Amino acid sequence: MKYLFVLTSSPKDFFCEQTLVAIASLREHNPSAFVTLLTDDKTAETLTGIRAPLKEAVNELKILKLDENLSPMLRSRFLKTVMRNEVDGDFLYMDSDIAVVDDLTIPDEWRGGIYAVLDFHTNLHKAINRKKVLNAARMLGFSPIKNDEIFNGGVMFASDTPQARAFFKKWHELWQYSVSKNYPFDMASLAETDFSFGYVIKKMPGEWNCQLAYGKRFLPQAKILHFFGSRIVDTCGRIVPPSMDVFLPKILRKDFYTKLKNIPVHVLEDQQISINEYYDTVIKNTKDSFLYQTKKIGVLGADIVRSYGFAKSLSFLYKKRPFLIRPFEWLGKIL
Repeated sequence: MKYLFVLTSSPKDFFCEQTLVAIASLREHNPSAFVTLLTDDKTAETLTGIRAPLKEAVNELKILKLDENLSPMLRSRFLKTVMRNEVDGDFLYMDSDIAVVDDLTIPDEWRGGIYAVLDFHTNLHKAINRKKVLNAARMLGFSPIKNDEIFNGGVMFASDTPQARAFFKKWHELWQYSVSKNYPFDMASLAETDFSFGYVIKKMPGEWNCQLAYGKRFLPQAKILHFFGSRIVDTCGRIVPPSMDVFLPKILRKDFYTKLKNIPVHVLEDQQISINEYYDTVIKNTKDSFLYQTKKIGVLGADIVRSYGFAKSLSFLYKKRPFLIRPFEWLGKIL
């Protein structure tokens, strides 16, 4: 059993550091986990110096040589859609914009299947992106998703079976077709693959991919928190007081990752990851930081501050109107 991450990165972004934090959280709660990293040749060349600990933190490193003309986004999607046929053994795949917050022992009944959590934790007819999903399917000539289920690909369990390998081969082919139609995203092709295989993806419990902005009911029992890269806020180098923790947990701050570029990371003999007291504490207490939000500002308030709109608004204020952050800082002190 493997825990799989896919990485496409350069020193200009913070995906390497984000993946390192995700692996650190995995090892915090699953110390004996066998971790595999699937990456491309361009990325692998950059995993030296301060970025080298990422290689030390994994049990297996798989490197694929890809067309050098592919953009970083296409490289990432390429790796994700071929991962089942490049990595041997059952695996639980996780995006890098996650934090593992509990034990991830795979239930026996999952063996032999493909599992994922519904996107937005709901059926398609209730999803906020319903029209976008159906329009994409229509544009690509795909099925109208008759089973009313669209799965989030951020966390997926895939058994090493002939059917699963055939499924991913088809997914990769349909994704390449989507790219040819100037649609580089992978969810439409995933849904169409599921349709072509008779809807074989099974639903895993929501706590295995608790999508924070929509999964409040799964948060207390969450095993994996998926906060999405779009919710990470750039504080533009400004000092963020403790009173802002209720509105902006540390793990959702861009500088939490960018500062890691210049901090020594220690990979111990048992492959546990130790950074420093600050980072280790934040990683260990990630779930508590979000439960703290709910406790202080209630369920509705937590829904608001975990939303994409709130994250974008905070980013704008930090960049253009930093003085408007002060009311949040004062309110946080009161709360």
